[in-house]
Amino acid sequence: MPTIEPVISSQKASKEEREFVLSAIYNQVLERQPYESERNHLARLEKEFLKGKIGIRHFLKSLAVSSLYLESFYENSSNVKFIENALKHFLGRSPRNEAEIRGWHNILIRNGVGAMVSAIIDSDEYRKKFGSYTVPYWHQKRYESPNDYLENRFLQNERAGDRGWALPTLYWHELHLDCTGGTCSPAWQPSTRLRSI
Repeated sequence: MPTIEPVISSQKASKEEREFVLSAIYNQVLERQPYESERNHLARLEKEFLKGKIGIRHFLKSLAVSSLYLESFYENSSNVKFIENALKHFLGRSPRNEAEIRGWHNILIRNGVGAMVSAIIDSDEYRKKFGSYTVPYWHQKRYESPNDYLENRFLQNERAGDRGWALPTLYWHELHLDCTGGTCSPAWQPSTRLRSI
């Protein structure tokens, strides 16, 4: 379950405090606590975090490219759904609009998952909301606009394994396309330029 309250750490946090922060990170990013077998794969990373050698941001970047995170959120979903999940996990909000999704999508397909997540965590928005010592948490109480709601409805209908860019039903008619059956083709529209005889 995503974290909804801020969990704040410090450079001088005790091991017990860091364990609590680690638990909050897993709840926010993985949406659960990892199983014992999964923790074995994260042991080195956890050890560095608990000893204070790395901070929250570094831990998040490493967790995002771990096999556990990729298997859970990248390999079994579309790029668009992955972007939605990444924004929820690392910025605590849904995508704002299609333009934002396209921007993250370009980074993802050109540079990969690690670069996209690093860009999210290194963003001004992340720094302003969470700084260096706060675990990302869900803070979006409502949708900002009806378009945000429609975009998220679109994202919920993504199919597992879709790696291309899907076209929202919302735009079919505007573009005069018929996208039923998973492929888009021009929809027949009577021309307004034809003269009647």
